[in-house]
Amino acid sequence: MAKTFDITVFGATGFTGKFIVDEVLRTAAKAFPGQKLRVAVAGRSRERLETLVASLPLSGMDNPSEIQPVILIADVKDEESMNAMCRVSTTVIAAAGPYRFLGEAVVKACIQEKAHYVDITGESEFFEDMVFRYHDQAKEAQVTIVHVCGFDSIPCDMGVIYTKQQLEKAHNALPSTIEMFFKLHVAGNSGLAGHFATYESAVHGFGSADKLRQLRRVANRPPVPKIGPTLYINSKPHWVQKVAAYTVPFFFADPSVVRLSQQMVLQDSDLQSVKTAPVQFSAYICIPSFKALAATIFASTVFGLLAQYEFGRRLLLKHPRLFTLGIFSHEGPSRQQLAETSFSETFYAQGYSQALRDQHPNAEELRQVKPDVSIVTSVSGPEPGYVATPKMTVQACYTLLLQKAVVPNGVLTPAVAFARTNLIERLQEQGIVFSTVHEASK
Repeated sequence: MAKTFDITVFGATGFTGKFIVDEVLRTAAKAFPGQKLRVAVAGRSRERLETLVASLPLSGMDNPSEIQPVILIADVKDEESMNAMCRVSTTVIAAAGPYRFLGEAVVKACIQEKAHYVDITGESEFFEDMVFRYHDQAKEAQVTIVHVCGFDSIPCDMGVIYTKQQLEKAHNALPSTIEMFFKLHVAGNSGLAGHFATYESAVHGFGSADKLRQLRRVANRPPVPKIGPTLYINSKPHWVQKVAAYTVPFFFADPSVVRLSQQMVLQDSDLQSVKTAPVQFSAYICIPSFKALAATIFASTVFGLLAQYEFGRRLLLKHPRLFTLGIFSHEGPSRQQLAETSFSETFYAQGYSQALRDQHPNAEELRQVKPDVSIVTSVSGPEPGYVATPKMTVQACYTLLLQKAVVPNGVLTPAVAFARTNLIERLQEQGIVFSTVHEASK
């Protein structure tokens, strides 16, 4: 049947969901010139949705497309309501978490009713499970489900693609390793802040680490081939001179997503059109001072220990401010805090020039030779969780609407879904900047 809505935002009344709705209304006219995008907002509470829609013309935002979203009532506990929502939607932006509790119902309904899907999850267990269980079903239904289309993990996953491209363009180089360093930048004195929903997802994510390991054993995905010497990953806090910061391993979803992107194209012959050269990858969080490093280690140690147990998770969820040193709360960040925060991810890549590969055509030989080409790239943008994430998610959704012909079907990561699209150019226009810091050199 014909679809009634181009985009439905499910979970529109949530903290991030509201920002996503604002972003659609702000950008639709430019993305779809001469068209009036048909938008719906969905959730289980009609009262909250009506309040949201009533507030939109009064919010002071630029709404040149003059879109008046339609309300749809949908509850993950009511399968028919979910099917009805997806039945009338061309694409669904799933903004309701934690996804381990609320996400699968949306994925299932989208596949059944042939609606494409993007979300903002950063929960590795959830999206790896969805790929394992629903990828083939989505392909059969000719539906595209794309997870981690927010801060986790478009900057990193698409940043790896961008970095590979720049290395290959410069010297026809074969990528070998990429190290990513993430920084948060706070310009004012208002400090960092996050919303409880983000924190809640992290609590349950850390608490299910064993389930994730079991899932990966069952999924039995192929290892990513190593080109060149093995990349050393330093698991201990340490100072890194080239980024002028202490670093700890990146403990969010990005490394999982980059690995999964590469494994999927190795495992599924239908994805060969988006295959790129494999690369060894590591990721670190930059911490500016020893005092901040000590606080991070203390808080993460206590958090990690408590998250392993049910009573500990209850305690963590009851006192978010206490266990995050005041960063996370039910109120979330203020407008000033959002305005004063930004992020950057710097990618240090190494690879092999064509000339060196000609000298060592055998993979085993190449493993004994140091890479001879390097490049440094960057992805940067505004506050990642609640400013950049809506921008990235909405542009991913627009890309599905406008370029579906070059987007594969299945349950995918951003790099697999959008490798042949102009998503990076779209993000550039919205202030998510992909750039080369140092040109490739031998």
